[in-house]
Amino acid sequence: MNLPFLSVVIPCWNEARFIGPFLDSVLGNSYPADRMEVLLVDGMSEDGTREIARRYAVRDTRLVLVDNPGHSKPAALNLGIRQARGDVIVRLDVHAEYPPDYLENCVRGLIEHPQADNVGGVRVSRARDDTLLGRAIALSTTSVFGAGNSKYRVGVAQPQWVDTVFGGCYRKSVFDRIGLFDEQLTRAQDREFNQRLRAAGGNILLLPEITCTYYARSDLREFCSWTFEAGYWPFKASRMVGRWIGSWRNVVPMGFVVALAAGAAAAPVSRTARRATGAVAAAYGLTALTFAARLARRHRDPGLAAAMPAVFLATHVIYGVGSLKGALERK
Repeated sequence: MNLPFLSVVIPCWNEARFIGPFLDSVLGNSYPADRMEVLLVDGMSEDGTREIARRYAVRDTRLVLVDNPGHSKPAALNLGIRQARGDVIVRLDVHAEYPPDYLENCVRGLIEHPQADNVGGVRVSRARDDTLLGRAIALSTTSVFGAGNSKYRVGVAQPQWVDTVFGGCYRKSVFDRIGLFDEQLTRAQDREFNQRLRAAGGNILLLPEITCTYYARSDLREFCSWTFEAGYWPFKASRMVGRWIGSWRNVVPMGFVVALAAGAAAAPVSRTARRATGAVAAAYGLTALTFAARLARRHRDPGLAAAMPAVFLATHVIYGVGSLKGALERK
């Protein structure tokens, strides 16, 4: 099979810790070297990332460093896409490592499924720092209880048509047909683009044989900030583009937070409210403990049984508060 020319587009900013192993995994892949280019679109990094990337570019001419003043991620994607020479464009994240056959599997997925406009795979999460909290955070993003029905996170057994994938491998004609990423969205630009693609009749395919390893945030402050923004932006972005781009899994944590808050407010004067709120809290706690125990047993890590319920609760409450802010905000 003659593989098409592939352009790998990578938004990047201050990634000195990860850029070396990441580039090793990309440049060491099995895709024919004369059929690909790697466009690292850097937001003028100040931590040594650019120097590392330049050393790689000297050794491998496939790697091209593209400047992105302002380090906006959607702007970086659009800069890369405009410069891309490939018939197929794959978007990668620096906080991940990719097996040698990743790029080839993505492109073959497009070729073997001509009805697909975007192909992606399953994202396996690992902790950036091997601490109990880091492991608990990473596993929470792959649990049905923590991530809902996000298929690229929880995994699938067979190919499935989905609403979004991690990264994504696109036919370049997609961008000619529906446009580029919305540069006003500093978050949720992938979600908005894929929703726009599906609204235009496009299809997104998740293939279980395509996998990569993503290094999830292990720092508590970073995790909380990221979770709040993850809850906030589906609502904020929907308001900015004038249409709903989220799904039911974006609404459930907000409903949970509202229910607990309303129950707590009414509890002092209502026995029914106290009982209902207690029942919700008890059901939630039992479910969190059950999932935590399963994960602890599966990974042979007893500490997870204690850490996971707290991470689940923090995820749902912080995400829900972010969603509530995004839904109520009028600016």
